[in-house]
Amino acid sequence: MLKKIIKGIEYEIITEFEADGQGNAIAKTIVEEGETSENKYRLRTGVKNPLTQVPFNNDIDAFNAYIDGVPDTHFNIYWEDPAPEEGE
Repeated sequence: MLKKIIKGIEYEIITEFEADGQGNAIAKTIVEEGETSENKYRLRTGVKNPLTQVPFNNDIDAFNAYIDGVPDTHFNIYWEDPAPEEGE
């Protein structure tokens, strides 16, 4: 499990790729068993590592290594993607 300290608080980081290859890292609160965690921060990348310009190619280990190394200031307050328009 990937963890990161953002603004002095430790969060669990959930990483995934979208269908188009963009990466998402979501910082969730760490809670006790039975409690519900909250999404607090999010970092989204394109299909390439922003530092090296090497494509991630859906390699979650490479994406996790990038996320582990970026400063916490790269994370934004969490946001939900807008729902797709009807017919899309």
